[in-house]
Amino acid sequence: MHRKGVGREITLIRKEWATENKLIHRRMNIFYGWWIVAISFVIHSLSTGLYWLGFSVFFLPISRDLDLSRTAASLPFTLRGIVGILQSPFVGLLVDRLGPAKVLFLSAAVGGLGFLLLSRVDTYTRFLIVFLCVVSLGMTSFDAPTTTATGRWFTRKRGLAMALAYMGFAFGGIVLTPLLALGVNTFGWRTTAFGAGIGILVVALPLATRLYRSPEALGLQPDGVPPVRETDPEWSRTAPEPVPRDYSVGEALRTRTYWILCVSCGLRATVFMGISLHLVPIMTWKGLNEETAGFLIGAFAFVWLIATPVMGWAGDRWSKTRIAATPAFLGALAMFLLVLLDRVEVWQMVLLLALWATNEGSWALNFAILADQFGRKHYGALRGVMLMAINLMSFGSPVYTGWVFDQTGSYQWVIAPAGVLLGVAGLLNWFLSQVHPNRPALQLG
Repeated sequence: MHRKGVGREITLIRKEWATENKLIHRRMNIFYGWWIVAISFVIHSLSTGLYWLGFSVFFLPISRDLDLSRTAASLPFTLRGIVGILQSPFVGLLVDRLGPAKVLFLSAAVGGLGFLLLSRVDTYTRFLIVFLCVVSLGMTSFDAPTTTATGRWFTRKRGLAMALAYMGFAFGGIVLTPLLALGVNTFGWRTTAFGAGIGILVVALPLATRLYRSPEALGLQPDGVPPVRETDPEWSRTAPEPVPRDYSVGEALRTRTYWILCVSCGLRATVFMGISLHLVPIMTWKGLNEETAGFLIGAFAFVWLIATPVMGWAGDRWSKTRIAATPAFLGALAMFLLVLLDRVEVWQMVLLLALWATNEGSWALNFAILADQFGRKHYGALRGVMLMAINLMSFGSPVYTGWVFDQTGSYQWVIAPAGVLLGVAGLLNWFLSQVHPNRPALQLG
């Protein structure tokens, strides 16, 4: 009885919040979907600024503190890919079943706790356990609820909405990652990690309670467009464009389009996972000092920030697949130029990072393509399986990068193959075929 009573109270509270948000929406004339975008922006900032890019700042201090080789220090970041492989489909299914709010709340609680525990580790074994079983378990599922919610709240403006939400990834790199670098240099990595954990808990937990699963949950329509009857004069102007039917996971898995999109994103992720963790060491290898390298990550994220909404806006007007392909080619160019330079000046590194950053700005567009092609109903599960494939392709790249440096004292055989992979990813995007919205799934073979 007690559990049922608590459940009823939670349901009543959520209904009160929903009613309150509907009143705010009407009073301010702001579609609540844009608040979903704002929440996603903040959560993505925490994800990249403190975890995906942030751990590049922690990499060398932890290596020195625990007396680790580059290979040993890279191993946890390779194993976290296995965590992603195992949990991504499960998390996507949970988002579809339980809703984004509950999944994000749990992820934030686990991720924040993980950073608090990380600040206390004093052996390599404990570092492995805390990083893999707590930090990664929470942080790798941070963006599944927010991306799913954003994809469901928009149809016509999905590319722009996704892009604005994904600007948070870049913003975190611009603001939070340099702050981490400053904190590590001033207070040490342990105190900085503890502060990061507190920040996640204080910011992410309240926001999670406002992440509603769909516009229909608040009695609204996607994009905030009121329903219009076919007999109304406004029908021809405001009627929504044809949208894809909602593919089941099984139907989507039987299409070439789904797997080509997975492989293209997997190749991009392989490059990002292999290089982002070693970004500071790569820059020091090319002649820059460690502190300068840490702050240059902010330049990388700044271009990422600008590129994301530009591509989202362009993708809503022209071919999303062609727009998404172009930055992959620019990233490939950056890798080949970096191979040719023996030592780099600061301005040269800024230019190369800027070229590569445009590629990272294309992630929102690729996930918008997924929703455009296969619908909203099973989007969480479809994205979860897609992330499993991406993690399966990319999970070994961090340890490969560390092993190459330990064996050769150089990152040359990491950067050159990265250029090739990005070129192939661009070609796959460029020639990605379309799934017709009203036809059955195309069979493989």
